[in-house]
Amino acid sequence: MNTQTHVLLAAAILAKPGKPARNMAVIAGALVPDLAIYTLFVWSKIASIPERRVWSELYYNPPWPEAVTVGNSAPVYLLVLIVGLVLYRWLRPAALLIVFALAALIHLAADLPVHVNDAHAHFWPLSDWRFRSPVSYWNPQHYGDVFAFAEAGLGIVLSIILWRRFHALWVRALLVLAIVAYLGPPLYFGLIAQL
Repeated sequence: MNTQTHVLLAAAILAKPGKPARNMAVIAGALVPDLAIYTLFVWSKIASIPERRVWSELYYNPPWPEAVTVGNSAPVYLLVLIVGLVLYRWLRPAALLIVFALAALIHLAADLPVHVNDAHAHFWPLSDWRFRSPVSYWNPQHYGDVFAFAEAGLGIVLSIILWRRFHALWVRALLVLAIVAYLGPPLYFGLIAQL
């Protein structure tokens, strides 16, 4: 799924008005699994690497697959969740670890059914097994064009839920930006395909 959908989904499930630290932990947990991918993207732009090479070659060569694997490891986030639950008894701020881990696990659960050749090893380091879904969130050869519409619809619904829950102008501006972001990848990659 697209990153903004992960953030919207985790926020709709876990975020609460008037809890800024909790909400930042939720957003961080929803973002961290994609951190290596964004790092690769930014680094490739700084290094002037052609877009096609990034996604056809670099993404599949070290160190990127390893970084993506660690960031998408359910056992890692389960460990963080357990630590948070154990510490919470004595340290109430450990609740931030709990919601961080839950947001990351929501991200992984949402990604599992929509990755084909780019499937993640969600059970690393216990296993390198990858669920290769017949549906891709991006590849039109695996219903990615159909899924993109469904995902945008889900994003709009989640944004409406969050819009009703949060009244701060800056939050609502971010929600509008998240909806607009559904146009970004198709436009960006459509333009790249033309080059």
